[in-house]
Amino acid sequence: MGFYIMENTNRRRFERLAIPEHAVAVDENGRQLGRVKEAGGGGMTVYPENVEILSEFALGQQMRVTIVEPQSGTATVMDVEVKHVGTESVGMEFVTLRQ
Repeated sequence: MGFYIMENTNRRRFERLAIPEHAVAVDENGRQLGRVKEAGGGGMTVYPENVEILSEFALGQQMRVTIVEPQSGTATVMDVEVKHVGTESVGMEFVTLRQ
């Protein structure tokens, strides 16, 4: 299925991307971080499966994640920075990682 751009019906800076229902974010070690439910040109929201994984994220943390869509076998690598840690989700901004 892959990603495609949804019609922009609001005033967001970046358009939202339609994310396949089973898309997940995976860290560099292959560990599943959670489901990707929302994404746009500026970042994405990940919903970790449990509190243990959620508690490992810190504001400003930079990491490389892979968005995997298991049904199609699509995998996209992204560099991100954690911008928000909520009670159920993590907001990540797409960035260029500092070396």
